Amino acid sequence: MTTQIMTANKLSDGAVVFLGYDGAWTRQVDDARIAERDEDVADMQAEASESAEVVDRYLIDVEIRAAEGSGRFVKPTQYRERIRAFGPSTHPAFAKKMVPEHFDPRTDASSVFMNGI
Repeated sequence: MTTQIMTANKLSDGAVVFLGYDGAWTRQVDDARIAERDEDVADMQAEASESAEVVDRYLIDVEIRAAEGSGRFVKPTQYRERIRAFGPSTHPAFAKKMVPEHFDPRTDASSVFMNGI
């Protein structure tokens, strides 16, 4: 069996999320719960199907790498899933990363700003 994680989209805002070890959905792929056995997959599918806050739940194949001096690094094997996890592939400046004192669309965006008014 391949190593897998559960992904979905938040119903409230469409954000890409991953099922974490605590049963909550996280935006960070590195915090996702890893399924390495068939029993893990069955448990994750049951838990994800009970969640009313997400849609389009499915499993994706990943590679786990351990970075020296830090935690693990989760890399989806399919290119489509890497884009969903890490952001657009056009330029690194558009990648999903939070920079302190920089625009954060989760908190800094308003309906007025997003409509260009």
